[in-house]
Amino acid sequence: MDYFIQEKNISGLCRFCLKNNGSKDIKTEYSTNDSREVYQEMIENVFNIQLLTSNHPDSSQIPRVICEECIRRLRDAAALKQTVLQSQEALLRFAQNLSQDIQNKNTLEESLMTDIKTEISMEDNLVEIFPDDNFDEDDVESNFKAEASRLDDVTDITSQLSKQNYAGRLSAEIKEDSQKDWSKIVERRGDGPLLRENSLKLISNSTLCVFQWNKSRYRCFCCKEPFSDIDLLRQHTDNAHSIKNIEKKIIVQQNKLVKVEISKLSCRMCGITMDSLSTLRRHLSDEHAILFASDDDLLVPFKLQNDLKCQICHERFSVFRLLNIHVNKHYRKHVCHVCGAGFTSLVFLNLHRTRAHRPLTCRQCDATFVTKNDKKQHEINVHGLKCERKLRFPCPYCEDRFYQENFRVLHLVEKHGFARPEHRCVVCAKTFVTRSLLNNHTKNVHNKEKNHKCDICQNLFYTKSDLGRHRVTHTGERKHNCGVCNAKFTTKDSLRRHAKRAHPV
Repeated sequence: MDYFIQEKNISGLCRFCLKNNGSKDIKTEYSTNDSREVYQEMIENVFNIQLLTSNHPDSSQIPRVICEECIRRLRDAAALKQTVLQSQEALLRFAQNLSQDIQNKNTLEESLMTDIKTEISMEDNLVEIFPDDNFDEDDVESNFKAEASRLDDVTDITSQLSKQNYAGRLSAEIKEDSQKDWSKIVERRGDGPLLRENSLKLISNSTLCVFQWNKSRYRCFCCKEPFSDIDLLRQHTDNAHSIKNIEKKIIVQQNKLVKVEISKLSCRMCGITMDSLSTLRRHLSDEHAILFASDDDLLVPFKLQNDLKCQICHERFSVFRLLNIHVNKHYRKHVCHVCGAGFTSLVFLNLHRTRAHRPLTCRQCDATFVTKNDKKQHEINVHGLKCERKLRFPCPYCEDRFYQENFRVLHLVEKHGFARPEHRCVVCAKTFVTRSLLNNHTKNVHNKEKNHKCDICQNLFYTKSDLGRHRVTHTGERKHNCGVCNAKFTTKDSLRRHAKRAHPV
């Protein structure tokens, strides 16, 4: 290996195996399946190896890239380490519970033996307790045997106690809660406690996995620990947190909606699998006599195992972020008083208010506008501001960025040798590189969804841009100026054709 390093230029080789050509920088952050990866940090965290830095005197020629094979092996090692740590925590809790069970068993044994010894000590006074004509020695002996048999049952009793999970421990509490007068509670405190109670009954008696979504990672609902695999998150929640922890968290966040994963949904008491929350509710009510004070709860169902699709309208999505935004349409818990739009939480509602209903003011002249487009055109035409689109889609393999997802996909195909994606239309067999382009094609071409109406002639159009191009036929407005000759045009397309024809580069 030393000879190989001395004789070869290794700057382009993989930092870790020195065999393959590297494809990704070890210090750059990459997003894979909505998870964050920095390979130098992963090496240091998983193996506790401190890599040479750029400040080290011998690091000038050391490669900074990693190959795909080492990336795969590193991911497996990171997943294994996380599994081992979670198993270690589970075993530690098991040992603590077992120790407590043994202590309880010893206490119970001592109590039983004390009772038996007390009764045996009373044997000398049996004649005084039982008159001669009523004394039956066989009955007394049978009582002693019954007490002794209780001692034999101690092991079975403690074994059953150790097998109870948090769902079983909650069953008694659920029976008590069924006696509550929810009408008075709702009248006094609102429907939050009622919705929370229904949600906890569903969670505790099923394999629902509660989770959060933050910074492109699935996170534990109680402690916010990140996970890339929902099954690992499910194991962590079952082992590390009780139903009381979940209840406290719901109370702290003021009864906001709770995301739950239902891909592996089943009843904890009988093991029957379910496909939806409504099916689970009916099953618990009909088969196990669990009472629900209403049909509402705080749970928002997701299935994350296979295709990402909305559990209400079954629309499909490529990434969870878009699905999470879409779900707001179906859970109108918080409604905007300006436009009537509904959102799942106050966070989304406040974000909507900030983006959609804040005053639009020019920073240079304090002029106000009704729409963002009016403000943008004012800044371009009056103040000469250049319009730059936000490059929100970075390439994971180079420094290029793009303002649309489909352009990034085409870049990966052309520059990095990826296979071209084919999202095929089921009607006309036309293919598209992203699912969003396919959805737009289906809506505009096949479903004929014309939802944008002209306020002058009432004609309908597919998109806002189609409507904008149409409206200038009524107004005659020419707001697009040529930067060379100051000629005015009604649309951007007209301006582009003019530039190509009159001012060729």
